[in-house]
Amino acid sequence: MPRIKPLDLQTANSIAAGEVVERPASVVKELVENSLDAGADTIHITIRQGGVRQIKVSDNGCGMSAEDTLLAFGRHTTSKLRLIEDLDHLTTMGFRGEALASIAAVSQVNLQTREPGADQGFALKINGGTLEDSGPAGCPDGTVINIENLFFNVPARFKFLRKDATEAGVITDIVTRLALARPDVSFRLLHNDQEILHTPGNHDLSSTIYALFGRDIAKACLSIKAEQPPVLIVGQVGRPEIARGSRSQQIFLVNGRVIRSRVLTAALDEAYKTLLMKGRFAFAVLALQIPMHLIDVNVHPQKMEVRFWNDQEVFRAVYHAVRQALFSEATLPETGPSGVSAEELTKDQARTSSATSEPASEPGGTQTGRGRPDHDQMSLRHEPAARQLELDRAALSRDKRCRDESCPAQQQEVSLPLAEPTGTPAAESSVNDPATINILSSARYIGHLFHTYLLLEYQDDFLLIDQHAAHEKILFEELVRRHQARLKSGDLTASSQQLLVPLQLGVSAAEMQWIRQEQPALETLGFDLEPFGDRVILIRAIPDGGRHNLQPEQAFRVALDQLMDAPMEGEDSVSELFYTMACKAAVKAHDHLDAAEIETLLADLQTLDNPYQCPHGRPVVVRISRYELEKRFRRIV
Repeated sequence: MPRIKPLDLQTANSIAAGEVVERPASVVKELVENSLDAGADTIHITIRQGGVRQIKVSDNGCGMSAEDTLLAFGRHTTSKLRLIEDLDHLTTMGFRGEALASIAAVSQVNLQTREPGADQGFALKINGGTLEDSGPAGCPDGTVINIENLFFNVPARFKFLRKDATEAGVITDIVTRLALARPDVSFRLLHNDQEILHTPGNHDLSSTIYALFGRDIAKACLSIKAEQPPVLIVGQVGRPEIARGSRSQQIFLVNGRVIRSRVLTAALDEAYKTLLMKGRFAFAVLALQIPMHLIDVNVHPQKMEVRFWNDQEVFRAVYHAVRQALFSEATLPETGPSGVSAEELTKDQARTSSATSEPASEPGGTQTGRGRPDHDQMSLRHEPAARQLELDRAALSRDKRCRDESCPAQQQEVSLPLAEPTGTPAAESSVNDPATINILSSARYIGHLFHTYLLLEYQDDFLLIDQHAAHEKILFEELVRRHQARLKSGDLTASSQQLLVPLQLGVSAAEMQWIRQEQPALETLGFDLEPFGDRVILIRAIPDGGRHNLQPEQAFRVALDQLMDAPMEGEDSVSELFYTMACKAAVKAHDHLDAAEIETLLADLQTLDNPYQCPHGRPVVVRISRYELEKRFRRIV
């Protein structure tokens, strides 16, 4: 008796469904893409319980005949492809012929469809991949497909789903990206009968961004339209001031298809490299048009990845398009270090390039031989964006002291640039042992260095305090202490800082969905807020930092970004959130502190159990002994 046997149809379909239907958002994506392929200009999506209980998609597309409807749920049946060669000129979102069969295999499906002008429509009902009923039906033009009880017959898949709010958030993100890909189509998404987003479908990308992300984001966007054959790039990118702490607002499209691409992400990051602090990510909606024979869309079952014929050419096209849009703005002066103008640096760099035999290559570029750049690089040198790239490299080589100022506590410790010491005692050390825990209370303040470090003298030791790390540690400890007191008392309004005037803050559709679902978690942190319209929230209180006030909008954005990235689970995630809040709110390097502020900072630092490390273990105080100083000055041999 053979050990190898063919699987029955239901088992095979359920296994295959795992590749296409990963979660409710996968179902929404496939169904909406079918509606777009059907020519719909109005698409309504209704979900319940994060899409697990129900997903309903209605459109006004071309509909299907009775014969096509029955065939559509078969494996590898499609109207969009006949031969493999058709992939070279494919214009539709779908082409595999797997989605409907995979969805039907793990859910209960009711579908109604009608072609325009037909006397009647057609309906069918499928339960776990088995056709239970079908026949004529009265219905409007277009298609209505209702998916219920997703994964009811695949418990192994069902148990890995996240909570409803998380699944609904992923669906909102998918619909947002599809709406940005098609500003000519009106999208409407409802969750548990509550409208999450609604786009106008007026062919205007700016209006779609306004509807999805709010007025502030829409006003801070720059339009892009650039062509570097064979790549055409259109879309919008955000000014640096609207950058966020995650990549959730970076949308890439290739021939109308929403994709993920490391090449495009890297090009965008490189274009913003000199404009954003570390850990900040630009807003971008970039749509690329590339001849189909130059890309491969048949890479991933969910069609979220594509392969380009030449990654470097795509990288350069996106880099230059974004860079040129950013530096065409009068509000972003194109200047180099020490006030040197861009024109002067460009001329200087041009002279340097002509004098050397090995010109610098671009990011993502290559050289074909020693001292001979390839033809594409030589032609690109005459473009404004290429000149800006050379400017950036010149600035980087001239300014050896450039460093990340987004979190000065992450910089290296101060050290004297002299000969390395020899001998026994440690030259520099973090003041962290019990014997020195009270040093600060007895130390004498003697000065302020670089508007960054506080200088103190204690007996035979010289102490340097990083003002940012110190303030960050004080804020963090205060936030944690008040949060624990709030949880212990059971009063969520305790230890919150009430705002004199409530803050009105515009948010995107996806963010509003998260806020509604995660409002209890935000209240536990100390926020008092409520929706104030479709795209606006009203913040009445924020976590209390004591005397060290937080900026309301900044604090809320930090909390929201972290919640959207990963739900809070346990005190570790709460501590990480408070650490980020403290880092953002603390004084920065080069901030001027007056005598009273320095005195307060040192006094507050002394109240901490361990004032010598920031929450992530970096030193707040560095000690240099008198012995070491005298060794460096050769007073001791």
